[in-house]
Amino acid sequence: MTVGVLDSGVDAAHPDLAGSVVAERDFTGSGDVRDRNGHGTHVASTITGDGVADPRYRGVAPDARLVVGKVLDENAAGSFSGVIAGMEWIAQQGVEVVNMSIGASLPSDGTDPLSAAVDTLTARTGTLFVVGAGNAGGDGSVTAPGLAESALTVGAAGADDGVAGFSSRGPRPGDGAVKPDVTAPGVDITAARAGGTSAGDPVGDRYTTMSGTSMAAPHAAGAAALLFQRHPGWKPAQVKSALMTTARPAEGASVFAQGAGRIDVGRAVAQRVLADRGGVSFDLRRAGASQRVTFRNEGDAPVRLDLALRMRGPDGPAPDGMFSVSPAALEIPAGGTADATVTAEPGQAPRGRYEGGLTARQGDEETLRLPVGAVWEPALREVRLAGVDRTGRPAGTTVETTPWAVLTDLATGKQAETYISGSGVAARVPAGRYSLHAVVPTGDTDMALFSYPDLSVGDRDLTITADARRARRVAARVDSRTAVRAGADEIGVTETVAGTPLSFGVAVAGTVTGLSARPTAKVAGRPFGFYHVANLAEPDGPRAYHLQHLSDGRIPRRLDRRVRDTELAAVDSVYHADRPLTGLRGSVAAVPGVLFGAGYGEFPVRLPGRRTELYTASPALRWGRTLTVGQDEQAGFVTGVSALPTGEPGRRTRHWNAAAPGTLGGGARKVGNGPMAFRARPFATPDAVDHLSRPTTARTSLWRNGELLGSSDSGTVQVPTPPGEARYTLRSTAERAASWTGLGTRSETEWRFPYTPTMARMEEPPLFAVRTEGDFDQDNRAPSGGRFALSLRVTDGRLHTPGTLPRFGRPSVEASYDDGRTWHPAEVATAGDNRWTAGLTHPPLPGGHVSLRVRLSDGEGTSLDQTVIRAYGLR
Repeated sequence: MTVGVLDSGVDAAHPDLAGSVVAERDFTGSGDVRDRNGHGTHVASTITGDGVADPRYRGVAPDARLVVGKVLDENAAGSFSGVIAGMEWIAQQGVEVVNMSIGASLPSDGTDPLSAAVDTLTARTGTLFVVGAGNAGGDGSVTAPGLAESALTVGAAGADDGVAGFSSRGPRPGDGAVKPDVTAPGVDITAARAGGTSAGDPVGDRYTTMSGTSMAAPHAAGAAALLFQRHPGWKPAQVKSALMTTARPAEGASVFAQGAGRIDVGRAVAQRVLADRGGVSFDLRRAGASQRVTFRNEGDAPVRLDLALRMRGPDGPAPDGMFSVSPAALEIPAGGTADATVTAEPGQAPRGRYEGGLTARQGDEETLRLPVGAVWEPALREVRLAGVDRTGRPAGTTVETTPWAVLTDLATGKQAETYISGSGVAARVPAGRYSLHAVVPTGDTDMALFSYPDLSVGDRDLTITADARRARRVAARVDSRTAVRAGADEIGVTETVAGTPLSFGVAVAGTVTGLSARPTAKVAGRPFGFYHVANLAEPDGPRAYHLQHLSDGRIPRRLDRRVRDTELAAVDSVYHADRPLTGLRGSVAAVPGVLFGAGYGEFPVRLPGRRTELYTASPALRWGRTLTVGQDEQAGFVTGVSALPTGEPGRRTRHWNAAAPGTLGGGARKVGNGPMAFRARPFATPDAVDHLSRPTTARTSLWRNGELLGSSDSGTVQVPTPPGEARYTLRSTAERAASWTGLGTRSETEWRFPYTPTMARMEEPPLFAVRTEGDFDQDNRAPSGGRFALSLRVTDGRLHTPGTLPRFGRPSVEASYDDGRTWHPAEVATAGDNRWTAGLTHPPLPGGHVSLRVRLSDGEGTSLDQTVIRAYGLR
């Protein structure tokens, strides 16, 4: 017998799999089927490993041969098109069973492109696809292609046969069908370890232990292979039914979590009375329904089956007469069949889920058990959106081109559960008024936005066709002739529904991807708006553009805009560094009504260097900005600076990575009455709101009334904070020996402050930072051999709930020119509330460095001592 495996490849050199692979093909572009992840080898050996390296870890069907399709790369990632191509290829290789321990979170009624491919290939080739249910754990979370009707979808069971907490559950979206179909062992499964991989918990060099429905599926696939071997003429539905109807359900577990229960391959192989289906699912949207079950006797003597149907609902046993089976007994001759009809008549029964089983007994022995599930819904209407792409072809023929949508009840603000149905998207909702927003793709190069702000759903199902050919191009044309998209542009709508602000948008990246939208009429009676965020940069020029366009009340008819440089706020960005670097500038638009920002801009910059960044000028607009240098964990930094307001057109200057660095203090309590995270971010630049540099060795400690609460070898210490007022001390030490900078080699900062915790969620401790700036050149150097002025200011470390800062007295500022061995006082003058100037006299020391020590106090218990070695250089 031969079993197909679509996964991350296989280590064919593993002793347990040697000689097992008879055909192979790569669908990832890697050029071979070598398993560089380890997932596929573990799966394959669970099916057919012969235990040569250790007989304890033999597979379910150790004599099976393998056909391997590699559809996942070393990161267990793959493309939908690659997976479907692998399915089509492997189904033509003469295999009767294909294991797919892979899945995509695509809410679907089983007709999405992945699931539809399973059903099509099973019908065409007679191949049974055995699919892991997924590891999301929640209701309605079974992944595609496990939603396919013909697939044997497998959940994970533990050692006690109970359903694993992580195992995805049904029912299937749209029709409420029972999925998964069965469970199989999927917790702490030890199987072959691919050479050179470390996935799971290794057990020596040859094996590793993993958990997941990925581990459960190959147990079922191996069992299916044994059944096909025992019954060469069987069809996929017969094998699936035999495994389901002989499974053993876990007590207390829902059929929507376990299907029929844990497979029992020995019982399935020995079974002589069979059913034509593995279970019964009812979709009770508007009325009752009946389904026929055919029982077949493959024995050589007649049998009598006594049938019983037991169902439970949301409030206990199902009402009498809601479910029935007729007849109550069947006489089946040897080699013959007999039919029974299962009927559901909900009547006035409570709405909700119903589950149970149809049992067939021979005397006192249970011969078969079919899981039965039903979802009895109120009178709902199906709202379906079908798409037409810009070429005039139906959208949704592939996963990548399937439309997506959000449907919101205008009376309650509640969003309906949408799911893929065929080539479109659908939802079931009561009659009422809704807003519907959708995106229709054309390939992967164009996205069209549609908005139906006030949609009336009456007493009939409703189908809407969104034709991308009727959408208008959204674009921003600028003065620069060479600027191209830099990062991701985004369009979307914002609205307030039943007092709740909502947004829906679509973003695209790359130089050829397009955006379009269909204009709407004016929306009355509630806030509604359209936004467009565009980011462009000149590849070899100095200009970068960050543009926002907001339209109130509608998606406007004019969506192609001309924007001139003179209309924009120009920011001369000066990038500092003491050594040549290349960085990546990021920005995100803080669009009113969009929770997490929109349109991520990204372009390279040279440090030291300059760039002119042009922003849409409006007092209502803000931009979050970041600078990243180094893309690995060994060297570099990430700094985020305060949101940039862009009011009137004109020019201003902003500095990046400028001296002198200091330590940011902050933190938050993420959960009410939970621990508080006290945070110190050393080597932060003067305008940073967050900063992380590598490599940094840090130590952070916190005391309360002189008692140590906790320490950590990082920039954050998380501790419980006892109630009541107390005096706290937070101490941070950090060292940095970085190849990308010679500055900021050591930092020591200590805060002392009184604090009375409120224990509220997102509470922030009353920490702060002292910011030190000066007229440094782009190499972060100051002139040697003369006077030099520094400016100092105190800023609040509470980012979300800023409070009133203490009023500090004149600080002590000292400078060292020998890395902290000796210190020289500076002349300090007050320049405003919590602002000062410090005058230094630099020695004639070109190429040297200046270290800074600052002490400040409010005289009432709040103070800061900060020392930074090599804060800036001298020229």
